[in-house]
Amino acid sequence: MSITVKDCLSLPSLSFGTVIAGKAGLDRIVSSISVLEFYDQDDAHLDVFTPNELVLSAFYAFRHDAQKQCEAMEDLINTGAIALVLFYVGKVLPQVDETLIQTADKHDFPLIILENNSYQVKYSDIISDIMEAIIRDSDFSRDFIRSTEKRLAQIPVELRTMENLLRVISTHYKCNLLLCGSSQVYFQVTYRPSSVLHDPDYFYQLFRHTSSGYQTAEDQGLRAYKMDFSCFENTRMTLYASCYNTHLDEKILTDMCSCVGFFFTIWGYSLDLQSPQTLLPLILKAEESAAKKYLWNSNIDFARISSLIVISSGKASLDALYRDIVHDFHEYHKFFLADKIDGHLVILTSIIFSKSLDHALYNDLCRAVENCDEKASFFMDSGSKDIASIKRTYTDYLRNEPVLEKIFLNRRNWDIHDIMLTQEITDLSKINSKRTEYFYDIIDSLKNDSDALLETLATYLIDCDSKLNLTADMLYLHRNTVTYRLNKAKQLTNTDFTLMPVTYDFYMALAIWRYHNI
Repeated sequence: MSITVKDCLSLPSLSFGTVIAGKAGLDRIVSSISVLEFYDQDDAHLDVFTPNELVLSAFYAFRHDAQKQCEAMEDLINTGAIALVLFYVGKVLPQVDETLIQTADKHDFPLIILENNSYQVKYSDIISDIMEAIIRDSDFSRDFIRSTEKRLAQIPVELRTMENLLRVISTHYKCNLLLCGSSQVYFQVTYRPSSVLHDPDYFYQLFRHTSSGYQTAEDQGLRAYKMDFSCFENTRMTLYASCYNTHLDEKILTDMCSCVGFFFTIWGYSLDLQSPQTLLPLILKAEESAAKKYLWNSNIDFARISSLIVISSGKASLDALYRDIVHDFHEYHKFFLADKIDGHLVILTSIIFSKSLDHALYNDLCRAVENCDEKASFFMDSGSKDIASIKRTYTDYLRNEPVLEKIFLNRRNWDIHDIMLTQEITDLSKINSKRTEYFYDIIDSLKNDSDALLETLATYLIDCDSKLNLTADMLYLHRNTVTYRLNKAKQLTNTDFTLMPVTYDFYMALAIWRYHNI
């Protein structure tokens, strides 16, 4: 078994705590504990992921800034945190803002407060209680594979990478890990606070005279381990581990290798580092250096894969859609890489709209998706300049896909501008400002009307690009009925929303309305 957030609440130091949000996440596993009191948004998006971490804070540095508190919580979630304990509520933090509670509930992120008679509880009390419980559980628990599977399920889709899987294993066994394939592409993580970091050549030399299978070696007090194993479709891999104070026996290395298999069985990625398809998870899910090296080894120019396409099949078969899409690319003799990742069909190619054949291919791809299922969606961004930007776009799309589906009810063809809009809508929904109050005033002036003005306006502006006939067809209304409703909206708001920049303000207000009400 493993220690969960719910288990922590039964410990003496946390028995004073009250869960005020995110109760659906109480079964999440806790592997470590940390303290946050300083938050710098400029440094918050560093590529650091600490899985299964419970965080303690009083939000002292920004105790009067609810927006920054929400931003800090979002970044904690994105870097592996699974719960937050707020200290001294009512004493340091005046009160818990409702927007912080809503953010926690949205992510099923347990928010626990300590207040009133709990002021005598110190950070060290909770840290020692939880770490003692984790260590005690680790000593008695032998089912590491099952507990790792639970930990993996807690990681958001966009963060399900090989490095983060190895971090879960590394944190549990307090060791450095290196996973290598025959194509010399490797994945590496270092157990913090260890400063030991060895490249593959170090391990290759250390084990150069050993046979295959489980092997051990020592070098100046450092214990090193090696395990060769086969993964999906007999892909040969080697896992290396190193540590100073931990002993790793053959069963532990075997369990580690079994967990690596989750990368395919649970997350659906190929580990065949000889296959061109492996480039997709390397670009989207691994460190940039690994993808660059594989691009070089495969002699693939990035310009040939600079366009990212992400397709959802809705309720239809993703395999059938995959075959149709691949057929279209072959018909146009267009270079591409395609794979099924995170429940989507992901394609890397190069689409240049000024080229007639590329534009025709794009139209055929969109048509294939539309014919697949009414809930199927098509996203493309052709503006990526390098691996880092294409990876960032893919991550942003996965995070914003649920919001896209709420705002664009009748349109399933999206691009990078739609993602930027959804990010702006999400950010605006977290804060109280004159601008957001203005948007809510627009909504309030229309929401009680019996003629469904909000729905009509949203369809007209968001779904139909202000086209009257298209709006009438989509709502199954007569053109005159739509015209009547639009004129009534102008009267109620005393505004001509057909003119810029008022059109943009109404567009944003209606997008916020859909975001909160769908």
